[in-house]
Amino acid sequence: MALKYFNVKQGLTTGNVLISDGNVTLGNIANVHISGGSSGQFIKTNGSGTLSFGEPVSSPAPMPTVVDNGETLTIPVDYQGLFAYPITINGTLDIDGILIDVSSAGPGGTIGQIQYNDGADYGGTAGFTFDKVTGNVAIPGSLNITGGFVKLTAYTDIVLRAITGVIGQIAVVSNSSPGGRMAFWDTTNNRWSYVSDNSAV
Repeated sequence: MALKYFNVKQGLTTGNVLISDGNVTLGNIANVHISGGSSGQFIKTNGSGTLSFGEPVSSPAPMPTVVDNGETLTIPVDYQGLFAYPITINGTLDIDGILIDVSSAGPGGTIGQIQYNDGADYGGTAGFTFDKVTGNVAIPGSLNITGGFVKLTAYTDIVLRAITGVIGQIAVVSNSSPGGRMAFWDTTNNRWSYVSDNSAV
């Protein structure tokens, strides 16, 4: 059976159109209006020439997800789920698609504030910050150290004297006598002085 084309200028109104061919080739079509179905559905075929409306099919993500030892969970490209829930991985997790956190639980506080666990939420506190340019960390309260030590970088006296400090800074002088004496920035004399006797470094 030869192909037949409809050339329509003012619109085509019809009831049922019956086509006996197994395959139908459509030319250039500006708009096709098909009644039935719901928003977001698509037309699918059962492989035997029957068309119907259907929903997009994708794999839902069971949450929380546990990948046991010896098991592999592959996240396909159409995997859907809320990944704010835990994924416990004892085995292997392969990701073919993209995981997006849609929990709206982004970083707490403002830019530069260090994140911490605040009752299972992200927390940020004014003054508890990290400067990525200088590498400086600011702590608004006391630094309490349990079972450890504070270790400062040691400077030679020549290197330390070339540094202009600010009030409150302390340093360790590696080649002092005895070695490792503490020094502070002396604002009165505008120099580094030893803590033990206020003498100049």
